[in-house]
Amino acid sequence: MNPQQSDLQRALADLDARLGRITAEVGEVRAGLSALARQSGPAVGGQSPGESPAESPWRAGAPPQGTPHPVTPAPSGAPAPAGAPSQPVPAPARPGGPWRPPGQDDPAGRYGPPPAHPDRPWQQADRPWRQPWDAAPRQSPRRRPRITAATVIAAIGGSVMLAGIAFLLVVAIQAGLFPPLARVVAAAVLAVVLVGLGLRLQSRHESATTDPTAHTDPRAASDPDGTPVNPGALALVGTGLAAAMLDVIASTTLYLWIPVPAAYMFVGGLALGGMALAGRWSSGLLACLVSAGTMILAPLISTGVELPIFVAIVGIATAILAAELGAAVRVVWSVLPGFLLAGYLSQAALHSRGEQIALIATALVFAAVGVGVAWFDTARRRPALENAALVVVPTALPLALLPATHLLRPGWPVGLALAAAYLAVAVLAGRTGRDRAHVLLAAVTGFVGSALLLLTWVELGGRELTGFALTLSALAYVVAAGLWGRRWVDLVAAAASVIAVLVYAAVNHPHLALSDRLAVREFTYWDVISAFAITALAVAVTWWARRRLPRESTRVMMVGAVVALAAFSVMVVAAGVVIGDLTGVARNGFLAAHLVVTVLWICCAAWLVLTANPRIADARRLGFVLGSLALAKLLLLDLATLPGLFRVLSFIAVGAVMLAVAVRYRRETEPSGSGSPT
Repeated sequence: MNPQQSDLQRALADLDARLGRITAEVGEVRAGLSALARQSGPAVGGQSPGESPAESPWRAGAPPQGTPHPVTPAPSGAPAPAGAPSQPVPAPARPGGPWRPPGQDDPAGRYGPPPAHPDRPWQQADRPWRQPWDAAPRQSPRRRPRITAATVIAAIGGSVMLAGIAFLLVVAIQAGLFPPLARVVAAAVLAVVLVGLGLRLQSRHESATTDPTAHTDPRAASDPDGTPVNPGALALVGTGLAAAMLDVIASTTLYLWIPVPAAYMFVGGLALGGMALAGRWSSGLLACLVSAGTMILAPLISTGVELPIFVAIVGIATAILAAELGAAVRVVWSVLPGFLLAGYLSQAALHSRGEQIALIATALVFAAVGVGVAWFDTARRRPALENAALVVVPTALPLALLPATHLLRPGWPVGLALAAAYLAVAVLAGRTGRDRAHVLLAAVTGFVGSALLLLTWVELGGRELTGFALTLSALAYVVAAGLWGRRWVDLVAAAASVIAVLVYAAVNHPHLALSDRLAVREFTYWDVISAFAITALAVAVTWWARRRLPRESTRVMMVGAVVALAAFSVMVVAAGVVIGDLTGVARNGFLAAHLVVTVLWICCAAWLVLTANPRIADARRLGFVLGSLALAKLLLLDLATLPGLFRVLSFIAVGAVMLAVAVRYRRETEPSGSGSPT
């Protein structure tokens, strides 16, 4: 007999013996399980007819009582021992998950990961360091209340009722129907009655809904915590609170019965109470009725300087307690007060000093609340991505008018501080988180800060100084874009660079460098400084663009070098005019500067053609381009502009440099050993 065949037979016999022992052990376990099932219930895999799911020992998620360990069905083909039950045996529980009833699949993985050896479950190793699959509690997503017909009817009814109360306070004055005291008392009584009826209706609705014996409509609205909400109660409470705030505003602005600071406190307290109820009931409808109803109808009662402050107080209360109740609430509390404050700040010169101070303080507090809510939304609430823009931009709108306010003259230090604050928030948001929400918050605050900085430089005074400040700002943005690598910074840097170049061209008129008469008359030291700043900006933009567009680095380098050299040439001409003016011969300074510019261009071209650079082809190509431009300037401009001696010196200098380049370039491009004459 072959020794290999004998070894194979012995291995098969050993395997058969092991399989027999395993079959016997499994049979004993099944027999014990069958006996236990007969003691605990009439069926192993199901439940008795009178048994509730909570009482069933075989319900999903709870292992059978008394089961020492999960069992494994007998291998296929093995005979079942006597006394084994005929019904299927429960499948073994997976480690890290609850017991799974027989025949139930596991599509979502609720019962733990599969065993490491599906065909050999008895070899599944215990892993006590692994947490159970469902050990960590999961927070259920916040459900939005459905908009039903009852909700729409309640909202419309509350709005109509609130408009009627406002008309009661306004029309009664115009028609002289009631004395002032009767109007105010009637509005107050009606507000109290509406709020009381709404609270009582909501309390009865909650009691009826939570009563297990009551038959309630399963489609009734409820908040995510399970508290039932009645749309009619929401409308009554919202209408009553808004009516109370309108009554306080009328008592303060029309009749002067309540001091203004006390009225601010009353309105703020009522708004906070309404938003607290809106947050408790998770009702955006209640928040919108209280805030939007007051903001829209308050101008019918008062148009004084107190109006935007009342509206901002309501908006701040809404932002503090009800900002998470949806995008509509965010639009209401941020957009309406923002535009109203901006309108009043644009007419700040018509108000007294104290009123201007109140408007400025309100705008600052309102903007700070907007940034704080946007930051909290981004860090904690995880709202929709557009929420940052919905909050930050409208609340910052009044700040754009602060530098132009007569009380803050000069306003550029205030505008600079505000722009720096928003840019600091943008940097912190960009460094704190890498998700899309933080990136959007950084982008929005960065754009707002950039806009405030632009408006600040506009209020700086002086066209030359404004253009120089814009150029410096663009230079800073370009450097930040090259170092930080954020898309919004790239966009701001590009926009700021374009604006700076356009303003420089419109204010400093660099084309005057081509005319000796206009340059001598117009150029000042501001042109020298501005041209130098534009040169630095061109160099920075070239560096930034090469980092962002590595495949187009050659073209970017050529364009950037030409622009930078042109701006530097304007600076040289302006400096020549200024220096010549100091010595009394400004025209000679202009002519000498043009001579220097021509020689500078041809020398730069020669250096690029002859330089020893690893990227010699690109450098030589750029050198040839600059040399062509220098030769064109010599023939088209210098020949017609430079007189006598300056023209001779220009032609001699350019010719000498070109001859030197020709000799050196021939030596470098000739092969070795070919220098002998032919």
